[in-house]
Amino acid sequence: MVLEVTRPVSKIQVRGNKPGVNMSKIGTLESVWRYPVKSMRGEQVEEVFVAYTGVMGDRLYAISSSQAPPEFPWHTNREQEEFVLYSASYKNHETTLKPPAMEAAFKEALNPPYPLADAFALEIKTPAGVTLDVEDPAFLESLRDKSAGSLRLHFTQKNAVDCRPLSLFSRQTLLQLEQETGLELDKRRFRANFYVNWDTAGGFFENDLVNRSLKVGDRLEIMVRELDPRCKSITIDPDTAETQPRILKHIARKHNGFAGVYAAVLTEGMVKPGDEICLLD
Repeated sequence: MVLEVTRPVSKIQVRGNKPGVNMSKIGTLESVWRYPVKSMRGEQVEEVFVAYTGVMGDRLYAISSSQAPPEFPWHTNREQEEFVLYSASYKNHETTLKPPAMEAAFKEALNPPYPLADAFALEIKTPAGVTLDVEDPAFLESLRDKSAGSLRLHFTQKNAVDCRPLSLFSRQTLLQLEQETGLELDKRRFRANFYVNWDTAGGFFENDLVNRSLKVGDRLEIMVRELDPRCKSITIDPDTAETQPRILKHIARKHNGFAGVYAAVLTEGMVKPGDEICLLD
């Protein structure tokens, strides 16, 4: 069920690259997340650059399996639930948050260049508390008994996302799902890049934003492109790796299998928690 906005949103004026354009404030960015290794535990960031390819540092690493289908070759938490208990951290955290000379690139209307690949050196902390370099052969070796196929590490600066470069999920949708299921749900189950808080709207309001453009913060502009079809990943507790299939069954039955949305990036920019989210006319 989609809940409607109960009172009108306010009109404000854009300040910046599009002066004089009317837009409606509809919410606030609650938190920003990225997932250095696909399917592993994510990390919350206080400020980060969002490129056309997605959040900087998001899903730059992935593990493929020779037994996975070619259209989705990845070893994920669907095959190994405890994959969500592995945490990844960049060794040079600050250099992974924004490109060098970004402001100069903006002035010239250029795509800001990313740092060199070495800037994204990564460490993995296993559920047993062992810290390994992501390129240490011992890391993949520790996973081999979890996969029927051979595993391989992949790196890309273009973000190994499943669909669109950004995912968005609202606090109101989380609360509605809790009310409908009677379960206490951790938002991290839904593995979004942007967790948002709508000003006046209810749960699943983001469904109504498909094919609408939003401005987030001072510069970033995105277009919501499609609903997010959910899979086994949301059944996995992010702290224990225990599964609760009831969540996925409920979303399939009551919401056609969708919860949250995917978006494409129209204009790159920095974002941080507390940024306003505005609907562009």
